[in-house]
Amino acid sequence: MITLSNPQTAISDARFAKLARGINLSHWFAQDYSNHYSLEHLRNYNTEADIALLAKIGCSHLRFTLNPILLLDESNPSELNPVYLAEVDRAIDLMLAHNLAVIIDLHPEDDFKQRLFNSPSLVKTFARFWQALAAHLAQRDPEMLFLEVLNEPVVTDAQQWAFVQAELLAAMRAGASNHTLIATGHKWSSIAELIELEPLADPNIVYNFHCYDPHTFSHQAATWGSPYWPHLEYLPYPSSPEALAPIVATIDDEVARDAALSYGEERWNRAALREWIGQAVAWAEKHQVRLTCNEFGVYRFKSKPEDRAAWLHDLRSVLEEFNIGWTMWDYAGGFSVVNEQNGQREIDALTVEALGLQQ
Repeated sequence: MITLSNPQTAISDARFAKLARGINLSHWFAQDYSNHYSLEHLRNYNTEADIALLAKIGCSHLRFTLNPILLLDESNPSELNPVYLAEVDRAIDLMLAHNLAVIIDLHPEDDFKQRLFNSPSLVKTFARFWQALAAHLAQRDPEMLFLEVLNEPVVTDAQQWAFVQAELLAAMRAGASNHTLIATGHKWSSIAELIELEPLADPNIVYNFHCYDPHTFSHQAATWGSPYWPHLEYLPYPSSPEALAPIVATIDDEVARDAALSYGEERWNRAALREWIGQAVAWAEKHQVRLTCNEFGVYRFKSKPEDRAAWLHDLRSVLEEFNIGWTMWDYAGGFSVVNEQNGQREIDALTVEALGLQQ
């Protein structure tokens, strides 16, 4: 367990408990590739029925992914776009009305992040924007609203990210003096990047990592990211050479075949996940900080439901063993906790059971 004996840690157990169990609300105010953030989409993609459903199954919070381009005018970053801000406020208040805490996760596309890390002036602009947004959000209860600096920074230079993150967090703190902030490692926010991070002096920060390990299993058949992922399907979990042998023989792509072989030889199971996450736990104990895992999941398209559920169960149970808050990816996207047919969403019972939530 993370002992958190250091009195410098300012986050109460009650506040941190709000981050215990959550789901990511993707493809709503971020990653809307088809509707381009039309008001109709923002008002109808997730409705009160969706939020009520997530409250009913026992979530303590939701991670609200928000693309900053909706609110940001780079020529005047302290003024937030009033039309989209009204929609953001409406969505947040809907979640709060169902007694769900909210993580505000700034979730831009990679092109914005690439510009950010190539432009010191844009960092200053973005910091001014974050301060203005934080000041606006600070009107809400700090026990129920959390501010996450940036989703998966992508930048490969750990020191560059540390510098940028410190500037952004300082701006956020200037806007919201009492709210808990959420920081992360560089690149893809994995455990390997987290443990390179030096925590800041601010005692009201939670540190976040993402866990899709091993990606060969969690991203099988995905059409983005590593080129070999689309060549993988229906891999078993837990993994072993014996379990993978029949599938490896059917894989034509050499890189994908080698990845599947390695996945089998690495023998991924609960013990392996516990050892991997244990690195983050050791880092947190050393620095006496609290942890959340704000993304984890398995792409559903060509994964076996029972194996996906087994991985979700094992990872979730390890996180809870170590008192790490968690937010599964995602509600209604490719990793979803719901089944959708003819526009109707219903909870996927196997997934909910794996997450230890109520049906």
